[in-house]
Amino acid sequence: MKKSPRQRAKKGSVSLKQRGEYLQLRWAVGGKEFSLSTGLSTPLNSYNARELAARIERDISLGIFDPTLEKYKPKRLAQEHQSEPASTIELFSKYTQSRRDDGTAEQTISAKYKPIISHLQRFEQNITTEDHALKFVNLLRSRQSAGIANQNLILLKSFGDWAAQQQVITSNPFANIKPLKATKTISPTRKPFSRDEIKSLLEAAKTHRTLYKWHDFCMTILYLGLRPSEAIGLRWQDVDLVRGEVTINQSLARDGQGRSGGSSRVRKSTKTGNSRTLDLPNSLLAMLKGRSAAAHAPKDLIFLSPKGCPIDDHNFSQRTWKQLCTAAGVPHRVPYACRHTVLSYGIESGGMTLKQAQYVAGHSTPRMVMETYGHMKDKPILTDWQED
Repeated sequence: MKKSPRQRAKKGSVSLKQRGEYLQLRWAVGGKEFSLSTGLSTPLNSYNARELAARIERDISLGIFDPTLEKYKPKRLAQEHQSEPASTIELFSKYTQSRRDDGTAEQTISAKYKPIISHLQRFEQNITTEDHALKFVNLLRSRQSAGIANQNLILLKSFGDWAAQQQVITSNPFANIKPLKATKTISPTRKPFSRDEIKSLLEAAKTHRTLYKWHDFCMTILYLGLRPSEAIGLRWQDVDLVRGEVTINQSLARDGQGRSGGSSRVRKSTKTGNSRTLDLPNSLLAMLKGRSAAAHAPKDLIFLSPKGCPIDDHNFSQRTWKQLCTAAGVPHRVPYACRHTVLSYGIESGGMTLKQAQYVAGHSTPRMVMETYGHMKDKPILTDWQED
């Protein structure tokens, strides 16, 4: 087989290579090859090496490249900036890039890391001491719920550990700050549906002139309590119609940029990497048997949009689901409330232990179930003194 020709680097470009444990920049100018070591392969050095590569490329394009390389050596650069230590915003930006390099999804970067940078810009002060760190954390607490503020504190402690490991600060200023005591509550938009509301939703989905196409998908999320991406990613090979079981081991999730469109979705393992097999309720099993009569392959998705594409969970939530709630006369809650409904009723009715609810939900530990639903277990029934 003929090998494909090796692509040459673009003229004037600087490439970053890893040689053993060290990073190295390589490039050519005027037919002469150059290389420069930038230190050990650490997230911070990787970030700095990319910045240095851009600087060298810029100098080449402007005709001011220094062939002696003195201008670009790390010691020289450190001396140039010795009087200007990196600001907290610059350090957190580098930390964010290191997390991105380690595989953190862009959706997570946008949702969790970028807001911290915005708050740091408002804070207008470098965080160099525990007192500075506490003032910044208190700023976050004044704007956020206790739960969100605690999540951000965990992130800031991780950032402080990273900065200390990179030796850009002497110690983690966030290390000794204690989290707030927060009670786990369910958002009003995720409040469980009542039994009557579920019946109304399914009836509306069955009889509505356009929403009937979504009835089977809505039935599945209301019966099984799956994450939206898990329900969207269900394939026929995941269902055993003879044993009446469905296995959840993958999802069809949004891509790394957070795009939800059908063509953008990517197949992944479940959120916790766990696989679980659930018994199908009789009504759900009958529905799936009816759908299976149509020709399909094992890897075909069970549910598609009316246009025949993988379901876009954002469009479904903002258009179809809102319209369904209105048609059913049910106060709007997000589709994720279906998941809370399944777990809440299972625990409160005594049909599920907390351990079983953990399994149904696909959580890796019982902590989440305990914090969210623990108050429903063994809920006391008070005596009505006027009843016979």
